[in-house]
Amino acid sequence: MTTFAASGILVEAEAFDDYGGWILDSQFEMEMGSPYLLAHGNGRPVADATTTVSIPLPDRGEYKVWVRAKDWVPGYHPGRFKVIVDDITLDTEFGANDLDWSWQLGGTVELPPGDVKLTLHDLTGFCGRCDALFLTLDDTPPPEPVEPMQEAARAWRRRFRSLPSEPVLGEVFDAIVVGGGLVGACAAVTAARLGERVALVQDRPYLGGNASVEIGLSPRGVRGPLIDELVQRTPEGDLYAMQLLDADPNASVVLDHTVYTTVTSNRTIVSIDARHARSGRETRFSAPLYIDCSGKCILGLLSGAETLFGRESQAEYGESLTPKRGDNMHYGNTVFFRTGMADTPVPFPAVPWATEVAKDYSNLGGQLIVPGFENGPSWDSARQGKGS
Repeated sequence: MTTFAASGILVEAEAFDDYGGWILDSQFEMEMGSPYLLAHGNGRPVADATTTVSIPLPDRGEYKVWVRAKDWVPGYHPGRFKVIVDDITLDTEFGANDLDWSWQLGGTVELPPGDVKLTLHDLTGFCGRCDALFLTLDDTPPPEPVEPMQEAARAWRRRFRSLPSEPVLGEVFDAIVVGGGLVGACAAVTAARLGERVALVQDRPYLGGNASVEIGLSPRGVRGPLIDELVQRTPEGDLYAMQLLDADPNASVVLDHTVYTTVTSNRTIVSIDARHARSGRETRFSAPLYIDCSGKCILGLLSGAETLFGRESQAEYGESLTPKRGDNMHYGNTVFFRTGMADTPVPFPAVPWATEVAKDYSNLGGQLIVPGFENGPSWDSARQGKGS
């Protein structure tokens, strides 16, 4: 029987008071078990992330400090960072242990009762990743939130965050749209304008997907009037879609929520459970109709439905714009960058690990490269925690 640490202080990185230059990345929660903070500084160390925890009066003593991190290029360790507890910098460099997501013992510190400041100190600017810290007087390591102990580990985290063991019951809607890209936003706006009470559940802080303010790529090709209406920009660069939905009494937008479970009965989805990225709060939403606009068929996968990946042939459904023969092609990843000629040589950080990741040189002939057309999502690897 596996025994988990029974006492201690769990500090989720996404719950830090001040992210500094670190950013919240929630898009791989299903793969690695939790949102995390990412130090993306293009080779320049980002500003520290900080938070404060309180050591209870009876619990003073020598605390073991566990940190869950990832060495994303084993052997090269580009994403290294340190942890500072008050004014004590732990000797361990995290993100340098040649392991995927895992808990690592960083050292021990003597902590008196009262407030203690915790700091994530980036060393490289090359995407250091931190999921959580755990301070404990116990010798038992924290559990990994991946199979086969995923559910037990989630229950362990809920307990340390004082969260209920079951999702809170949310509203009942006429329709629920999962995925807030352009397709999901169109579905939600259309449903609301037809008089249906609709919820749009999105795992990012903005709507629009690749067209959102996070990336900023406007859709190309033939666009209908609804797309033209939604992709207008606010002065801050956000899509007008959010304002349209906020102004519609039939629509509710639920941002920063990842759908992680479907509840089914007689081969029908009766409700979905979604988790808030920052707080970890879980809510159950219900509706008679669900529209999957997630881009990865998350509702079908969670419900055990048969799914189709790639492009079907023309003969399968009689669609003239599909290829004559089906294939595994799909929309790729977005890598947005600009290149330009300089008058003098420009220094560039040493990145000996880059070819290990990229495998080959890229064509820099344009501003936009869309790789990954044949690299589809693997639900098996997602269930095993092989995330980014």
